[in-house]
Amino acid sequence: MRIQHNIAALNTHRNLGFNNTQSAKNLEKLSSGYKINRAGDDAAGLSISEKMRSQIRGLDMATKNSQDGISLIQTAEGALSETHSILQRMRELADQSANGTNTDADREAIQSEVKQLKEEIDRIGNTTEFNTQKLLNGNLKSAGSVSVGQNTTTGAQVAKLTAGQVSGTYTAAADTDFVSEKINIDGTDININWQNLTTEEKDILKGSDKNKATDLVVKKINEAIDASGANINHISGYVTSGGNMVLESGSQGVNSKITASATNGVVGSMTGASNSTAGTTNYNGSTVANSSKFTAEINGVTMEVTTGAAITAGTTTMESGAQILQSGLNAAISGANTTAGASSAADPGFIAKVKVNVTEDGRFEIVSESGPVNLSDKTGNSFVKDLGLTNAQTNASGNGGMTLQIGANKGQSLSFGIGDMRSASLGVTGVDVSTATGATNALDTLDKAIAKVSEQRSNLGAVQNRLEHTINNLGATSENLTAAESRIRDVDMAKEMMEFTKNNILTQAAQSMLAQANQQPQGVLQLLG
Repeated sequence: MRIQHNIAALNTHRNLGFNNTQSAKNLEKLSSGYKINRAGDDAAGLSISEKMRSQIRGLDMATKNSQDGISLIQTAEGALSETHSILQRMRELADQSANGTNTDADREAIQSEVKQLKEEIDRIGNTTEFNTQKLLNGNLKSAGSVSVGQNTTTGAQVAKLTAGQVSGTYTAAADTDFVSEKINIDGTDININWQNLTTEEKDILKGSDKNKATDLVVKKINEAIDASGANINHISGYVTSGGNMVLESGSQGVNSKITASATNGVVGSMTGASNSTAGTTNYNGSTVANSSKFTAEINGVTMEVTTGAAITAGTTTMESGAQILQSGLNAAISGANTTAGASSAADPGFIAKVKVNVTEDGRFEIVSESGPVNLSDKTGNSFVKDLGLTNAQTNASGNGGMTLQIGANKGQSLSFGIGDMRSASLGVTGVDVSTATGATNALDTLDKAIAKVSEQRSNLGAVQNRLEHTINNLGATSENLTAAESRIRDVDMAKEMMEFTKNNILTQAAQSMLAQANQQPQGVLQLLG
């Protein structure tokens, strides 16, 4: 028998502690209703659950967005209903005025009502609002009744970006240089007052230690940037092996630059401001030869594109490369439109010309109003690959009109337009029924106006019907995701109560056994007696 270590008691105590911990967890889950209260309960489940929660909340908000969209459409459509009634009344008056039984005085009276009705059409068009946004004055006009808008296709980074800099042969500062100096960094003027330097700092700038002087200049310029509140990056500086002092912008690209006066201030004096260069964005992929060919697909139409000039690595700027790419694409688009017999956006199959831009981080960006742009190389060529466009991604955005966010994620939107529904746009401004001839001509004009309003109302009705289906779909998706999230996150109360009961009994048993185990060493006293 041993008394220094009561192994039975230690074992029982360990189990008691474990049972107490498990019971506490059971109580936490039962009281909160959640199976996962902290990441330690189920690390993977928590991650999945939180991702589902963001989707569920996004879907619920998209439902509200869609409902707001329907309200906006109903507001516009309700106003157009009255415009329709006014146009029908105007047509009725034109029909009446065209009758030969009316005198000139009768027609003047009829024209007076027509005039008031035209003014009411304009009033409706100018004042109909939803959440302070004008609906019928043309502000929400878009390229089509329902449109995906502009498609931006962006490739990989292929530019060699450099920063703008000012440099020159290092010259120690003189006492006359300690004045207020203005330098321009990335298009923003920064003022540095060199008069505020300490004696020790002035001695550094007047000394021969180029590196220490350069570090101090950089420090003071960055302090001035911070003090100005300008949204520009800190500069850096170094001394070249040839002894030149170089100050370099913290940003890169064609808008990057540092300029200073050669006659006023520490920077101008110490560098001589003799070499101020702007940053560049040179194309840095493989050189592409003139007349290279590749395939482009825009909105389902496939075409062959030929470049009109070479794009040379290291020397051709990204802007020049963008122009070469844009010219080749638009020439191919013109050929495709000719083949399809489409000359304007109103013609089926028409493809709008694209615009090729350069992003700030050195990527080619193709903007199309007709649909996604997909580029691929022909066998044996690598033009598209070299330009970083092999796996280019396309994002759609609105091209005017009203864009509704009808999903939980980026790009899940719907855009539609509402045209100008005022008298001038409807073509009824010149309606004059004061003569029989004018009244007869007005009938055709008013028919066209009525048809235009009918088309707009039909488009709005189509979008409203679509949104109603969208809401149903969002609701069903949210419900199913909620059920899936519940299975991961929510506690099964019956099962957890069963576990709690078990752990509670084990805790009580462990307490009892601990008391028994603590009694065992006392048997030693009998041996001592």
